[in-house]
Amino acid sequence: MLNTIETNKLVPTKSYQEDVFSKDAWIQEDITFRSITRPLEEDNLIPSEYYSASNDDAALKIFVYAVTNHQNKIQEKDIIRGANIIQRRQALERWKSEEGQALMQLSLDERTADGHHTLSLGKRYEMPSSILLELQQLIPRILTGSWTVNDATLVKYSEGDSQVPHIDPCDATLLICLKSCEQGGATCFPILQEPRRFENKTGCGFLFFSSNAIAADKSRNTLSLHHGGKVEKGEKIVVQVMLDFEDRCEEDNRDHQKRKERATWFDVVKCL
Repeated sequence: MLNTIETNKLVPTKSYQEDVFSKDAWIQEDITFRSITRPLEEDNLIPSEYYSASNDDAALKIFVYAVTNHQNKIQEKDIIRGANIIQRRQALERWKSEEGQALMQLSLDERTADGHHTLSLGKRYEMPSSILLELQQLIPRILTGSWTVNDATLVKYSEGDSQVPHIDPCDATLLICLKSCEQGGATCFPILQEPRRFENKTGCGFLFFSSNAIAADKSRNTLSLHHGGKVEKGEKIVVQVMLDFEDRCEEDNRDHQKRKERATWFDVVKCL
């Protein structure tokens, strides 16, 4: 698969919550805020005290003031752009909360001297269509039943990059390593009875399930909480495919034999 990828043509995806940690994204967002409010600044419609603000939210505060007091002078599409940025930053605040910090502490990576983890994250890209086609052909070879692709991305980890602890919003996740790093970069499951680190080796992959059972209940399996370990040396490239199972038996379904044959996720895996 790796031979079919032109890494310089990969398209970044911005649909993931972990993008809230990107310092580059924060800088670009401030530039966006200022481009939206610049006409009002040129017309002296922004109070001078907003320019003297030295905190990281100065551009945001100017935008909020502009929308609150001069909404008729801002295009609707720009208001929506700004609102989306605010939503992203609110997500960052949730990670800073007590609950968010408790989740971060589950990481198996070593902490810094102040007890925190570094937050340089792997970069996600849209899955090249050639690879997605190969993966779609692979799925029936390892899983029985009907499955749909919920999401598919390619993730590149440079030295120092990792991933935050999380549970995937799908039934099953297929991870395939296209390029292994020289040191670090394991996929970690920190709350198993015995926490595990699975090394990512080129050409190898693994499958895990994030919902509890094949039954109609799609509640999350908390034991599937995982994160990408910090890459200490080299570069790691993986493809991640999130899958949803379409052959669930609803509560009122009378096909008891089908339900009996597929009692657990182990019953849909062909390669066991």
